[in-house]
This record gives sequence, C-alpha cells and structure tokens, in this order.
Amino acid sequence: MAGKSFVFIFGDVEVREREFSIVKVGEVFAVEPKAFRVLLHLLRNPQKLIPKEELLNAVWGETAVSENSLTRSIALLRRLLGDEARDPRFIETVATVGYRWVCKVQVSEEESSEAEPLPAPSRPRRLLLKWLIPSASLLFAGLALAALYFFLPLPLPRVTAYNQITHDGHIGFIAGTDESRIFFNMYPWGPAALVGVTGGDIVNMPTGFKRAEVAGVSADGASLLVWSYDPTELWTMGTVGGPPRFLGRYAGDTVPAWSPDAKYIAYADSGGTLFTMSNDGTDVRKLATVKGDISDIAWSPDDSHIRFTVTDVLWEISSTGADLHQLLPGWKGPVGQCCGRWTQDGAFYLFLAGGNNEVGANVGGFEQIWILDERRPLFRRASQAPTQLTSGPIHWGVPIPSRDGRKVFTAGTIPRGELVRFDPQSKRLQPFLGGVSAEFVDLSKDRTQIAYVTYPDGILWRAKPDGTERVQLTSPPLYPILCRWSPDGTQILFTAQRDASRYGLYTVPAQGGNPRLLVPADDGMGQADGYWSPDSHRIAYTSGSQGSSLRIFDLNNGKSSEIPGSNDLFSPRWSPDGRYIAAMTTPVSSTIKLFDLHTQQWSTLTEHTGPWGFPSWSHDGKFIYALNGFGKWSVQRISVPDGKAELVLDLSEVHLIGAVAFWFGLDPNDSPLLLRDNGTSDIYALTLDQK
Repeated sequence: MAGKSFVFIFGDVEVREREFSIVKVGEVFAVEPKAFRVLLHLLRNPQKLIPKEELLNAVWGETAVSENSLTRSIALLRRLLGDEARDPRFIETVATVGYRWVCKVQVSEEESSEAEPLPAPSRPRRLLLKWLIPSASLLFAGLALAALYFFLPLPLPRVTAYNQITHDGHIGFIAGTDESRIFFNMYPWGPAALVGVTGGDIVNMPTGFKRAEVAGVSADGASLLVWSYDPTELWTMGTVGGPPRFLGRYAGDTVPAWSPDAKYIAYADSGGTLFTMSNDGTDVRKLATVKGDISDIAWSPDDSHIRFTVTDVLWEISSTGADLHQLLPGWKGPVGQCCGRWTQDGAFYLFLAGGNNEVGANVGGFEQIWILDERRPLFRRASQAPTQLTSGPIHWGVPIPSRDGRKVFTAGTIPRGELVRFDPQSKRLQPFLGGVSAEFVDLSKDRTQIAYVTYPDGILWRAKPDGTERVQLTSPPLYPILCRWSPDGTQILFTAQRDASRYGLYTVPAQGGNPRLLVPADDGMGQADGYWSPDSHRIAYTSGSQGSSLRIFDLNNGKSSEIPGSNDLFSPRWSPDGRYIAAMTTPVSSTIKLFDLHTQQWSTLTEHTGPWGFPSWSHDGKFIYALNGFGKWSVQRISVPDGKAELVLDLSEVHLIGAVAFWFGLDPNDSPLLLRDNGTSDIYALTLDQK
C-alpha cells in the first residue's frame, strides 16, 4: 500500500507532516514534536476556535501538564513562523479560551509508491552485469561513505547526565573552577563561597571584605579575581587562600573578566564603553562604545577576541579593538542571548538563550544552553548554526566548562515565588491572594479590580481583589513589568521589551483586548517605567537606558517633552495630588529627588547608604515607601517633603525573587507587598559526551 501524508501550504510556508518540519522560503526548520502536533491540530481546523482543553488532550493526552506547556508551544511556533501575538497573521489567541488558525491553508496529499520493475537485461549482457553490478555497488557505497565523512558536519557534544552538586536552594552565579572546587556567589549579593566539583559542604570564603564577590578564576586555576564594594576595587587572591593583593580602583559597572594569562582585565562602564587594562590598573585602553548595556564579558582562550552581551545580543570584537560585530547576525533562535563561555581548547562556545538581559536573566537565568562549534578541521566541516544543548523545566545560568571540556558547571533554577503581605499587627509576612506566584500588583483607584503579572510566566491578569473572576490580558512572548492602572480605571500601563535592544510602554484595555505600543520612539531610544498623572491625561516615564532622562507623554496630543533637569534620573512617580514627581538617580539609585511641578525645580528628598528600589507613594501622598540596601534589603518609609526615613520592615533574612531580581509594592492600606522566593537554585554538573 502506498503511504500518505499531508502538506499544508500558507504564505511562503510549507508544513510537511511526514517530515515533522516547517519549510520557510526554502529553509527547513525542525520543530519539537509537541509543538508540531499543536500546529497540525490547528492546521486541520482552520478558522475554528480550538479550546485549550482540546489542544491539551489532543497533543498531551492523559499526561498531566499545565497550560504553560501549551503556551510555550504556541510561543515557539510564533517565533518560527514570524507571527505576532498582538497582530496575528496565523495564530490568534482568544484570551482564557483557546487559539484559532486565521490564515487560509492549502492542503495536498503526498503519496509514496513502489517503483515499477526495470526490464530484464538481454542474455548476452547478463554475465557482464553480474560482475559489474556488485562492483558498482561497492564503488557507490564507498563514495557515499566518503561524502558522509567529508561533507556532513562534525558531531556535536550532547548532555548525557545531570548531577546536582549543591542543595542549598539559593545559589547565585558561578565565577569559575580550579578543577577541584567551584567558586560562586550566594544569591543575592551574598558572600563568596566554594564547593567541591562532586558535591559536599558549602564553605564561605573569608575574602576580608565587608561586601565583595568573586568575579573570575584564572585559566590555570591558581588565582581569584575579587571585586569589592565601598569603595569599588579589584583584588587577587590565591584559590588556596592567602591575603588578597590590591590591583587598583575599579571604574567599571559590570563584572570584570580576566584574560586567559591573567595579565589583562576587560570591563565596561555605564555608558556602554568597553575597556581593557593591565592587571595592575595601568595601560587602560578603550576598545569600543556601543548603544546599550554591556555585560557578561569573556575572553577567547587564545586572547585574540572578546565577546560580550549588549542588551540581549551577543557581540564580538578583537582584543585590539578591531572588527566589532554581532556574533550571530542571522540568529533564528529564541529572543535573548547572553553569557557565553569557551571550552579551554576553544573548540566550542556555550551560551544562553531564551530570556533577556533585564527580565529573563532573573527568571532563573536564561532558559537553555546552546553550543556553537568553532572547530575548523582541514577536511571536515563544522556546523555553522548554534545547536540547543539542554531542554526541560530547569532554567540555566552562566555555563562554565571544566578544563578538560567534559563537564559544564552551571546554576540550575526552578523559579517560583509567593506573593506575601506584611501584617503590621503580627509583624509577619503572610500569603496574599493565596500566595500566588505573582508580582507588579496594582489596584484600581476604586479598589474594585486588581492587576498582577504571574511569575515566571510573565502573563498580565485582571481580577477581583480577592483573586476571583480572573481575566488574562496578555500572552507570551510579551512579558509585562511595572504595571499601573489608569486613575480612571479604563486601561493598564506596563513596560515590555519591544525589540532586541529597547523597551517600550504599552497599554491594554482593562476589559481585555490587544496591547498597544503607546509612546513613539524618542530618537531610537526606548521607554520604561511609566506612571500616570492623577488626571489620566499624561504619563511620566524613563527615556533611554544610557544617560537616561525623564519625559512626559501627553495622551491628548501624542507629544512628548523632557522634564527639565532630569538627566541621569529614572523611575518617575507622580504624587497623588499631582504636585510632585519623585525619581531616583542613576546608576546607583542612592538618592531620591523630588520635582515640584509648580516651581519646576528639583530638590533632594533623601540620600542613604546603598541603593533604593521600587519607590511607591502612600495613598495619602504623605510618604514614599521604598526598598533600601544592597542584597540585605529593608523597607523604609520617607516623609514628604522633610525626607525623614524610618524602618518599616527588615528583610535581611528574606529571599526575594522577581523578573527584575525582586519587587516591592503596597496594598490598599500601605502595607508592603513582596514576592518571596519559593523556588530553588543550585549548582549542577552537566556531563558532555562527544561521539
């Protein structure tokens, strides 16, 4: 019997059922099986609303999975097809109900039939054919094997085992290894620590500094690069102990990176400029200035190149400052690249993808590890496209290859939070809204509705204040943060990533609908952290990520204007009476300032040791509540306008979590709301096997 399969055609895309593949403009994309089955079910029912339950049953059957599995499959399909949730060409989301295939589809059958037999050869040729056919077969087989050997890509390593090394649950980021121990920093901003590569007790490292972190381990495993704060300085110390040695004052704004020979250090400032200097603090050289935030710097094993992340995209430059370029300009994987590291022999480059530098990195790190083959053999070819190395529910942190390249040490996180409220009577944190894993909570002015974003899903919901009658307002890949109800209660303002390098301000109707990009680009700069004026007619927001300033967008005329004297300020907060706008200084956020809209003048409200975070006006406008500290946080209440601060809640023993590392807000009675870390983060050793 001839076998049959179907080919679905729409636009410039072919979906081939038999091959489990998508062909787009002649390029073949492999799709994970579950997502492909979701696509097939939608294509077989075009224009029909398919409930979520039907898709879950059709694809996963009796396997117990959450709606998040379906949401991730839809997001994956949209990325592959170039579709947009806000303006769908193919897959339309019907909030809280299901999905609909909206594009016309042509369906055809492919049949594979048996070939007809060839005519029998004449008698005189039979003896010759009897000898030639086996010989030709052997020749063709040999040629085929040679072609496979010389033209197929070299095999890539694969993960064959996942071994959990620590069981603390609150590991921060790994700095490196000396092959017998792993050096890391406890989360968040905790002490430097170490653990054996096969497990054992976690040992805090006595660096001799009040606040410091291990920034790196030398290639020979003998020395540590230590970054201390207050003041910011660089030191080295031996991995086996001993007193630290001073290198110099540190002017950088990111974790510095050691060259393989430990003679040079690469770092970046808050203005997007990459520098190198010798390890004694001299010979400072500027390599390049980019548009965006530089982070996660790494040297190639031969010292020739430096790679780093610029706002979710990997870049490369020679160590002399030449040939600045994107590393993966044709990248077709998930949005957000970060944190690459080479194996010590330079054969492979491992990096993270699937998040973004501001949000996804704090949702348990970027989701998965990818590998780029950098071998260049004489007679074989290496794969030019990155390949995903890990998958599953664990989100992975910076991959640190072992010196022999057989293992990868990384922090694995299963992110989850618990929404809690500080009860002023019992002086304890208690679950709020049933302890839902959610943040960016905001109540409508009439207190009849509440908005929040689930963590780590990144979905905006509207509900009654008791959590009932939930309505989903956004869908992935859009990840809302910093949500605000309009004072008139008609819409919700939030910040979300608009492209690879910028954030934007969006609004969504409170009753549901498609989110809308609100503020046009300001000379290519992004916008973030919007806040309504009390009359709902204007929005104050932060413009740009480098050298930020504050602007006001007028919804009546669609025009934007800068707030005078607001350079290097961010996070504007309009007072309930409309008189003041509060904001914080960049980059350390150590000062909260007030802008008097009557006098058009700025004044300093308060200065404090350590940064401030998430300032929030009390509902009567007499106080500003904010997080304060560095790692060991507290909630402070500052009276306006005299600037007196008082402690509300000590959080030194509380682990916080959130899409931007942590979050803080107020309930209707001005009691603090927080997202307490209820997930796990530990170090794993991934075993690599190369065939």
